[in-house]
Amino acid sequence: MRTLRVLAKLLAYPDAEILAQMSALKGVLVEDDFLKPKTLKPLIAFMDRLAHADLMQSQEDYVELFDRGRAHCLHLFEHVHGESRFRGQAMVELSERYAEMGLQIGTGELPDYLPLFLEFISICEPEEGLETLAQSAPIIGMIGEKLRRKKSDYAAIMDAVVALSGAKLNKAEIRKAADAALPNIKTLDELDEQWQEPEAFGGAPDCGTCGPSGLPVTPSGVGGQL
Repeated sequence: MRTLRVLAKLLAYPDAEILAQMSALKGVLVEDDFLKPKTLKPLIAFMDRLAHADLMQSQEDYVELFDRGRAHCLHLFEHVHGESRFRGQAMVELSERYAEMGLQIGTGELPDYLPLFLEFISICEPEEGLETLAQSAPIIGMIGEKLRRKKSDYAAIMDAVVALSGAKLNKAEIRKAADAALPNIKTLDELDEQWQEPEAFGGAPDCGTCGPSGLPVTPSGVGGQL
């Protein structure tokens, strides 16, 4: 699914190449026509703003948003397992699924990095891929909710991913998970304390927060209604 690959590119660290491709990327979203207007419109608006923004400032904003602290971390298992040993096993299982599909992970990349995960989903059989994506939709929706509270345009990408998954999320559960987010950090000491806090979804000793595929889900699953 090309739309997923576009979303993966938009979630990656912004660079000159992405900005140069922005018009073509928008064309793919429109041509694929998988996203409803209410989801596509804010996404296109974000892409337009990113294309015309100062690149260095966009890069600084990206690092501040996604790399400094856990609240908006793009590593999915971080929100489920934190630094527990269960995260390592989940990484291994996901890496094995990537290998089965011929997807090679670059040096220094982690398999639960959301842009990489979306690339994987895009090459799966559609039904299987969307089912796998739906398992992680609660976490992606929770990150989107926290981005929305931060007034970040990146929330539009998370909304698009959830919409594509077809998952019907329970808004109350998503808000509850987002409420567990840690406060904004201001010092290095606060950063150290933040990484020691428990994860938003609370990993269970038996890895009960993982679905049958080894991918993260919330304790209540994805069956709640909007």
